[in-house]
Amino acid sequence: MTHARSSPTVSRRLVLQAGAALPLAACAARPSTDALPAAPASPSTAAPASPSSTAPASAAFSHHRFTSADGTSLSYFRKGTGPALVWVHGALSLWSDWRDVAERLSPHFTNHVLERRGRGQSGDSPRYALEREVEDVLALMKLAGPDAALFGHSFGGVLALEVARQVAPAKLLVYEPPLPVTQPVSGPFLEEFKQTLQREGPDAALVLFNQKLLFTPPAELEAFRQSLVWSRQVGMTAGFTRELEALETLPLGLDRYRQVTTPTLVLLGDQSTEVLLAQPCRAVATTLPNARLNVLGGQGHVAHVTAPDLLAREVLAFLRG
Repeated sequence: MTHARSSPTVSRRLVLQAGAALPLAACAARPSTDALPAAPASPSTAAPASPSSTAPASAAFSHHRFTSADGTSLSYFRKGTGPALVWVHGALSLWSDWRDVAERLSPHFTNHVLERRGRGQSGDSPRYALEREVEDVLALMKLAGPDAALFGHSFGGVLALEVARQVAPAKLLVYEPPLPVTQPVSGPFLEEFKQTLQREGPDAALVLFNQKLLFTPPAELEAFRQSLVWSRQVGMTAGFTRELEALETLPLGLDRYRQVTTPTLVLLGDQSTEVLLAQPCRAVATTLPNARLNVLGGQGHVAHVTAPDLLAREVLAFLRG
């Protein structure tokens, strides 16, 4: 994973509370270096080496393509051995933000990391809708095979839940999906965000998002704005608008997920903002009949950046259990 440099004044709290999809690469604490346990040996193969934070750069993910239901050509990255595990990243994010965690799990699972439409080498369609993104994940799940597990982060967690309503994955993991439990995700803020984007540009719109939905303290926000990560996210802000709009199409409440009987792990950082992220996590965990909630101590919305070993161990323990 290529980490962006940032000002040393960007605090750990900013990374932990980065909210609805902020992969603030390397802006805070150094990731843990505890290795995962090695995968068990099979009769025909020796156990692969235990993954660690110093995995060789030569062990690359292979790039592949597939076609979604609307004919859009999409990209995904694959690495590993064992049962299939499909990863869906969030908004304001790239597939490569999940490379560190997937790398650690590659001795245990065949990782299929989606590059969501409109990013990198994936195509796009002018007729965007939440349903198109759900179809994208369904197509990759079909390619990965009937026993594939599914992991979704943030907006990707919403997609994963919608997918599970149609086709049950072997197991489901969602990390802080922003859902309309008792109120819309964006509500009146969405129109203000769009007007700010139109009048003042993406930098001002992203500032507004941090102020009004993430409640980022002024000093931390100003420090974040000096980072290269901010520059990357400014470039993705226009596309972020359609994802905010897509979330507003979801009905209030989570009753429609009661039919998802797949064993499910809901992940929540104890530093994450309450209404946008923590409340939906608790609601998902109590609504799905076979779900449980795990709270990541000292973490926020980006444990894949701040604690990839911790997150990989959580995933491994659940999928092996």
